[in-house]
Amino acid sequence: MKIAVTGAAGNIGRRLCPELAREHEVVGIDLRDADVLCDVRDFAGLLHAFAGCEAVVHLGGISNNEAPWQPIYEANIGGTYNAYEAARQCGVRQFIFASSNHAVGQYEVDFVKPEAYRGGTGFLLRDDAPLRPDGYYGVSKAFGEALGRYYSDAFGMRVACLRIGSVTATDSPEGAGATLGYLGVSREVLLERLKTTWMSHRDFQRLVSAILAHDVPYAIVYGVGDNPNRFWDLEPGRIHYGFWPLDSAVSREG
Repeated sequence: MKIAVTGAAGNIGRRLCPELAREHEVVGIDLRDADVLCDVRDFAGLLHAFAGCEAVVHLGGISNNEAPWQPIYEANIGGTYNAYEAARQCGVRQFIFASSNHAVGQYEVDFVKPEAYRGGTGFLLRDDAPLRPDGYYGVSKAFGEALGRYYSDAFGMRVACLRIGSVTATDSPEGAGATLGYLGVSREVLLERLKTTWMSHRDFQRLVSAILAHDVPYAIVYGVGDNPNRFWDLEPGRIHYGFWPLDSAVSREG
């Protein structure tokens, strides 16, 4: 099929697009280094880029959990609306939304204490837990999930919302870039967290491919590896898309 990928030059997009291109026609969309140079705030540009596509993978937007409101509002709320609506107007049948664990991140703040990153509380967050974002970024992802539910119900678009954990540039559970200052924990503890939230590049690619192969009206799934200390439920991916991750932080550590 013909698939448009926004945020194609980003950390995840750069790994996903070449894999999808093995079996599909991929249109990469980004501000730079992409097939189509377009800002997600540019509705007309997205309309042009999505023309003739059967599916959209929306990775574009701001990925900084500590970003201020205005850029989040413009790129992650306005830009996400633009992507859904442009997809609808172009007759796109399937939409994959890159949500985030931060749509429900307050549960982690309240219930997942640092010792749980080493395997402790038995807490497991399901896909049907009420939304509890932990910042403006999480709010924008909660918005995208709700908007996806509307576009599925009102227009028959197949929507999958991926609550992504930690897909690192190094493809390692010890990858750099873990800031998450709002948690108020040490760098050592943040590295422990990465081992619970990490997902490999190939498992993320496999998850997207599994979604594209199934006709599911709407679903929320967690993008996390089969990590022994994880606190997000992998069952929705198995139930809806027949997906289970191959990699875990234990097997890929270092």
